[in-house]
Amino acid sequence: MKRIAPLAGWLIFLLLADDALLMEHWEAALVALAALTLVPAGLRLSGIDDGPVYYATAAMFCVAYLQYPGIYAPLWALPYTLLAAWLAMRETAAIATPGKWRLEDWMRWAALVYWATGAVWALSFLAGWRPLDFDAVIVGLTAAHFHVAGFVLTVIACCLLEASVAPPVVRPVALATLLGMPMVAAGITLTKLGYPTGIESAAATGFAVLAFAVAVLQIKLAFHNHFPRPARILWLIGACCLIAGAALAALYALRFYYPSEWANIPFMKRWHGTLNTAGFGLLSLWGWETARRVGR
Repeated sequence: MKRIAPLAGWLIFLLLADDALLMEHWEAALVALAALTLVPAGLRLSGIDDGPVYYATAAMFCVAYLQYPGIYAPLWALPYTLLAAWLAMRETAAIATPGKWRLEDWMRWAALVYWATGAVWALSFLAGWRPLDFDAVIVGLTAAHFHVAGFVLTVIACCLLEASVAPPVVRPVALATLLGMPMVAAGITLTKLGYPTGIESAAATGFAVLAFAVAVLQIKLAFHNHFPRPARILWLIGACCLIAGAALAALYALRFYYPSEWANIPFMKRWHGTLNTAGFGLLSLWGWETARRVGR
């Protein structure tokens, strides 16, 4: 039920959503999917309760997108944003405790901070705020990226780090998740401010390499018989989706030097965004939950 009911809720969201919202802001549907399915799964894997309070805020968050661009839309999203911010602040206080400095702890902290950041950008989109005069689509996409490329990727990298059969190379990959999203965000911001586009291209390409490394590590685990077959199948399909999404991201990052007609935001949010959210994020998290449940 913890999987089926939220997914059914997202399908209902799609049925209720205005066609204009889905056509112009498909990223809104991806953020709603993340809030209903990816975030609670990631919280469970991080040892954080995803009880009724969370699902109530996530449901209101989805209502906010259904009401966009209504003036009350941001009010519906506020509880979700405040919950994410509170959990991030609580983890910040915990990480400051002496002895709480394992890499896994820093990664859990970073994942929650990424989630809270994504919630704030979603609230900004719904409220019509445009930081640095970014287009509304960019604001909405930033919310989606922090939910998936930030929160989900970091949670899964942490799971890989904690897996007993994970190869030694997973540690530098795990460390990179602490820096990847901030570097990409900085590169995009600098491009917006008029700095050379090479900074953004380098940061985004580097992040695509990081995502590819996570996918390869998960594929290796998928062929290890120590884990249950259902989990390994989910990991394998999820990792393949991530590889495809990372390839598209790398091509888009190099658009300044190798322009292509198809390498545009509408194409990327439809294909890259869906592959990463519904493919990599959902299936991989379900795989890790399955592995932990069967392994108990």
